[in-house]
This record gives sequence, structure tokens and C-alpha cells, in this order.
Amino acid sequence: MSSRAPRGAAQWRHNSLDVSVSDALAGRAQGPAAPPEWTTHLRHLIDVSRTTALAPPWWTPTNAYFGSVETRTDPRRYYWDGMKRLDRRDPPLVFLQLTLAGWGNFETYDQPPERMTPGRAFVAVVPSRHRYYLPPASPGWTFAWIGICHPYLVRRLKARVAATGPTIACGPESDLVGSVMRLVRGVFHKDFRDRFEVEAALFEMVLAYERLAETLSDPHGERDRLLDGVRQRVLATPRAPVTVRELAADHGMTQSRFSHYFRARTGLTPASFIADVRVKEAARMLVETGESLQDVGKSWGFADRSHFGKVFRRVLHMSPASYRGTIRRETEA
Repeated sequence: MSSRAPRGAAQWRHNSLDVSVSDALAGRAQGPAAPPEWTTHLRHLIDVSRTTALAPPWWTPTNAYFGSVETRTDPRRYYWDGMKRLDRRDPPLVFLQLTLAGWGNFETYDQPPERMTPGRAFVAVVPSRHRYYLPPASPGWTFAWIGICHPYLVRRLKARVAATGPTIACGPESDLVGSVMRLVRGVFHKDFRDRFEVEAALFEMVLAYERLAETLSDPHGERDRLLDGVRQRVLATPRAPVTVRELAADHGMTQSRFSHYFRARTGLTPASFIADVRVKEAARMLVETGESLQDVGKSWGFADRSHFGKVFRRVLHMSPASYRGTIRRETEA
């Protein structure tokens, strides 16, 4: 089993600044051959990893990420358990790992292992009941990986994994692979203008993953139809928001059954999606009109200014007043 990495700031420094000294770095030891369609990607990342730039001061766990491209050949030194990786005081995080050559195993507790061959990736939420490891029968495992601590993105990825599962297949030319390649390059070269460009790259990867996972799990578009139907129901009565009970009745289900049905197909709870629609419509109204915060809140069914502010901050991570001021300043700039 791998030795435990240092915690806190020391762990972050190890993961984000010292990737170039790892003996597992791909290209430093003989590993399995990549299939022809993945050879160019692997060679590019090996070339990228030959030089490492120091991180700027703003490169922190919340503002950035960590990752690498590795080859593992010793089963005794590569085994991770998703319930044992963190100290209780550590916040949740997510790893995305994409196989480029060879293979390893990923499994959720009490389920058979899944072989992660080239072009297969997994998203591991930590903590959660999973493990991944190099089995003795493998010729070796070469992979690119990204670790994300951004709280909002961790929540989004966790929801998507709950809806469609932790593993996914992707082609060499997919948007997801392109995003992962860009981020791994950034680990070594730190070639982002600022933390905003890093965040945009992380969001791009998450969106590419969500889009691909949704397409593979819902080829007939049931998720989009369900979300659009609920969205239209919310927009139809903005001052009197539809309830989950009413939506369940529309679908001929009990509230509990509808909630499970909705979450299984969308990765969201009905209540959170309703709140998301109301807040984003209120946000649009804040920018496009001069209505007071209280009147905007009432227009979208919030009981009072305090309730409006609480839900708004939960969805968009800032107050209504701050949102209005920020967007207007950006528009005027």
C-alpha cells in the first residue's frame, strides 16, 4: 500500500510543487506500451513533465488543483482506499484518473472490480466507498490524473457520480481528454494567467465530463426533457413556486418516489433544481432591472429579503447585492 502523504499545507506542497521529483513520473521507468491512438497524448505529457515551474502565490488548494502523469508497476506500492485517504479534518476532494497505457482496477465496495484500460477514466470522490489499485496480473498502469479541492466543483462531480456512476469511456479526441491534457500541462508549467483562468479550465473539464457522462447514460435525452419540464413549471408561477409534492402529482408518483426518480436521472434533487431556477431568474432580473432586492425576491417567490439572500448565496455563493454590483461593473468595464 502507498505510504500516507503528509497532511495540510505539506501535502499540498508535495502534490502541487514537487511532481517533478516523483519516481512514479511517466517516462522515468519502463512501462506498458500505449495503444497507437493514445501514444501521442502520452508522449506529449512525458515531454511536458520534463520541466516544472514554481507555483505563483495564488496557486492554492481552493484556487487551483494538483495532478501528474504516472506509471505504476509495483502492486505493493499502489493501492488507494477512498475511505482512508483523508484525515477527518480534511475537506472532501475529487480525483479524475484517465488510463493511457496498461490497466488497473477500480471498484466500489461490495462490487466486482472494473478494469480501467486505455480510454477509460474514473472520478473518485474522497471520502467515498471505493478503491483503486494495481493488481499483480497487470503489466503496469500509466495514467494522467487531476485532484480538485474546489468546493463547488467537488459537489457537482459528486452529484454526477451519484447519478451516472464513477467510471466513463472517452475517445482520444473527446473534449474531456482535451481538458485533462490542458490541466496536466498546467500542473508542470503553471502557464495560466491567473486564478480565474485556472478556474475556467477546471469548469471546462467538469462540464466536458458531465456532458459526456450524460450523453452515455441518457442517449435519448430523458434528462433534458425532465429538467426542461420542471423549469417550465417553475417559470409558469414565479410568485408561487411549485412544490416537489405538486411535481410528483404531475408525474403520478408519491413525493418520495418522484424524488428518487428525479435524482437518478439528473443527479439533482427536485428542491435544489427548483431553487437553482428561481435564483438564476432572480439574478437575471437583478442585472436587467432597477427593482429593489426585496421586490426581486418577491417576484420569484421568496418570503422576504433575508430568505432571498440565504438561498441566493447558497446557489451563487455571493449576496444578491454583490452579484448585481459585480455583473454591472464587469458590463461597464
